[in-house]
Formats: sequence, structure tokens, C-alpha cells
Amino acid sequence: MITLQPQLTDIEIESGLEFIISHFEEPLFPRKIMTKRLEYQKKVYSKSEALTYFQQSEFLDCRINAYPFLTEYEDVPRYKPDLLFIDIDKNNFDTERKFQNALSSTLRNIKEKLEGAPTVLETGGGYHIYQPVYCKTALENVIEFNKFDRPSEQFLRFAKDYLSNYKADKNNNPSFKSCLLRIPGSINSKYNTKVKIIKKWNGYRPSITTDLLIGFRRYLIQKKIDQEKQRQKILVERSKNKFVGSSNNYSWIEHHLLQTSIEDFRKLVIDIILAPYLINVRKLSNLEESYMIIRNWLDKCNELRTLYNYRNVEYRIN
Repeated sequence: MITLQPQLTDIEIESGLEFIISHFEEPLFPRKIMTKRLEYQKKVYSKSEALTYFQQSEFLDCRINAYPFLTEYEDVPRYKPDLLFIDIDKNNFDTERKFQNALSSTLRNIKEKLEGAPTVLETGGGYHIYQPVYCKTALENVIEFNKFDRPSEQFLRFAKDYLSNYKADKNNNPSFKSCLLRIPGSINSKYNTKVKIIKKWNGYRPSITTDLLIGFRRYLIQKKIDQEKQRQKILVERSKNKFVGSSNNYSWIEHHLLQTSIEDFRKLVIDIILAPYLINVRKLSNLEESYMIIRNWLDKCNELRTLYNYRNVEYRIN
């Protein structure tokens, strides 16, 4: 069976490109594009140059970056997160109803939490949602966020998950370098489908609300806590495995764990490592001696970060 490619015109693609560009703030160019034919993102300096590459690719997989190519910063370009991109992938839902509900709830969240009315494209594999927002400056320049790593870029990912109730495609993590928007009228080659506009944004660029920024800051703090817990867990595992294979497979406890202060998993370490080791391996018959070894270790850990309800530590050890 022969599948016919949808008929396209230069005027249709040009109109689609102009529509997508209307979502952008200055500077409009230079900006990177991508097509089926290009093997990498190509920097272009005008709309006409972008259209030339789209024509050369026969309008297959035509995309343009939501963010311009910035060169005025030698280290890290300070982008403002002024366009939010949410990808609702149909393959992530087992029924059409759930798929459509994900779109409806996302649009409702954008309206309620941002007072936004975004563009919605049907791409063949799902829906793309583009919501321009007003952001006065890069979040790296805001004191509440500048201690975090790349907060402006992290905000794109937080907003994607938060506004979609975590229904957005988990494999699509927007970044300033990879936030590629499809051009209406072009062809999604994976599905041989023309990209269609389902809903146009109303031209209003709502400000990022205080509530959204407060939620974002909580997200960053929790993420940092989770990363530190994971780091501590890895350190414990590494220290445990450090002396595996030696003549004394428990030497890592004496020479490393008991000499190291850790912030998390202390109760777990006592339960499954220190108490069994001191009683069953070292066979310390004097329970007071076992108690003091653990207590001294906990005191060192407590200097690093106070253990919750530390007053009950004697009960915990016993």
C-alpha cells in the first residue's frame, strides 16, 4: 500500500513559521532550526534563510528553537524562561479519553495558574502546547534562585510537569538548546502527518506568578535534598564495597564507616550494620561498650547535621 504525502505549499509553511515566530521575544535571530535533512541544529539569521532549509527538506520535520542563539555571554547565556513547552504524547496513555483529559487538565491549569491561553498543535503523535510568558530577567539574577544550578532552565522542566499534572512526556525535558517547536503545515515524518493548529494563543503574555515561583523554589529545595540523600547513600555503598575481597570483609566498618560522619540513613546504619556487627561479628559481650561506640559515632554525625529527636538517641541505640 502506497502512503501519499500530504500536499504542501511554500505559502502555508511561511504562514506557519510566521505564526510560531509571533510567540518569540526579541531578538528573533540568530536562532537554530532543525529539519529531517539536517543532521544537526543549524543557526540561521532570518526567516527567509529558515524557509530555504525547510524547502530543501521538502518540509519534513521542520522545527525552530524557542530561544535565540545568544553569544554575548562567554560563560553561560542568561536566558529568560519566556516560553513554556509541554508535550502530551499519545503513546503514554492507554485510552483516548485519558489522552484528551490530559490536554484538558493542562489547559485548565494554565488558565487558572497563569491566566494563559496557549497555542495547541496536533503533531500526529500527540499535542504540543506553547505558552509565552513574561519574565523580567533570568532567574539566575534573582536572589532566591541564584544559589541553584541553572534555575531558568530547570523552571522550564518544572512548569512542564507542574502544569500538566505530571502527564507530559517524561522523555521530553525542555532546555534552551533543545526546545524545538514544530512548524504548522510541515510534516511529522514519523507519522506522515501534517502539523495542525488546534488552538491559537490569544497574544497575551502572562507574568510568571508568585505562587508558581514559590512552588518552583520548593521543588528546587526538595530536589537538592533528594540529590544529597542519594549522594550519601552512594557514599555508604562505596565505603561498604571498598574493602570487599580483603581478608577481613568487615574492615570497611572499622576503618571507614565509624570514622565518617554522615547526614542521612543513620538509623538504618545502626539497625542493619553497626549493631549486628558489634554484637555478632566482634562479639562484644559488654553491651555498654557497644553502646558507647555507636553513641560516639552518632555524636560526630550530629555535629554535621542534628538528628531529629536526638534526645531519644539512647533509646534508639538500646
